[in-house]
Amino acid sequence: MAQSDTASNSRSIFERHLQTGIQLLLVALLGWAGLKLVTLGENTAVLRERLTYQSEQLASLRRELRNWSDLYYRKGDAARELGDIKSDIASLEARVTELESGS
Repeated sequence: MAQSDTASNSRSIFERHLQTGIQLLLVALLGWAGLKLVTLGENTAVLRERLTYQSEQLASLRRELRNWSDLYYRKGDAARELGDIKSDIASLEARVTELESGS
C-alpha cells in the first residue's frame, strides 16, 4: 500500500510538473504570437504610409501630365493631323490634275 501511495504521489507530482510545463509553453507561445502581431501591425502601418505617399505622388504626376497635355502638342495628334493634311493635299492635287486634263 505504501508503494502504491508513493507511486501515485510521484505520478501526481509528475503530472503537475507536466501541466505546469505545458502552461508555461502555452504562455510563451501566446507572448511570441502577441509580439509577432505587434510587429505585423507596425509593418502594416509603415506600408500604409508608403501607399498613401505613392498615391499622392501618382495623383501629382497625373495632374502634371494633364497640364503638359494642355501645353504641348502630342506626337500622335500631330501625326494624325499631318496625315489628314497629306490626304487633303493628295485629293486637291487629283482634282487639279483632273481639271487641267479636262480643259
